[in-house]
Amino acid sequence: MPTPGARVRKPCLTTLVCLLALCLGGCAVLPILAVGDVFSVAEAGKTGFDMAAGINSRQSLTQDTSDDAQAEARLRARLHAQGGMLAQATPHVTQGRAYVVGTYSSPKELERARSATRNVKGVRELTLCMFPAGSGRQYVTDGELRDNILRMSGIRTREVRVQVVEGNAVLLGSVRTKAEIQRLDDSAHNAGASSVRNYVQLKASS
Repeated sequence: MPTPGARVRKPCLTTLVCLLALCLGGCAVLPILAVGDVFSVAEAGKTGFDMAAGINSRQSLTQDTSDDAQAEARLRARLHAQGGMLAQATPHVTQGRAYVVGTYSSPKELERARSATRNVKGVRELTLCMFPAGSGRQYVTDGELRDNILRMSGIRTREVRVQVVEGNAVLLGSVRTKAEIQRLDDSAHNAGASSVRNYVQLKASS
């Protein structure tokens, strides 16, 4: 028959084994937390606008089925089918006016872009804003130059798009005043853009 001391030792040993298992389990969780921290830092690198846009796109289940959105999708599909640098070009469509911004590797590829974007349903006017690949000569990246233009202009709205390719600035969208159009143009030149194509228009009066 076991002595009272032996009965006391057995629960103590069981408790120690459980505590040891918990400690080991806690150590195993640390790498998971570390990975989570890395993802948090990556997310923090985005701008507040990017973060908000990402959250909104996840929350919204409504697909944009406007005529402009459908025309953009058709243009994007045609450009993607061409492959090469044309697959990376970005189409923008506003009220049937389309702008394709990107780079091309050769005159032949530029001609393919012209052919691929002709007679697209929903597009009544098309402008190609294409630049030779590798032609940019700037001291900052395209992304930094775009941010500088927006910061210097003081204009931050969803209705204005600034895209920079090879150091060349393309200004799109609509604003309320001619002064804002000029301010965007001046900011792009002052920020150091190699060239500026300003397609920003005045909003239609309501």
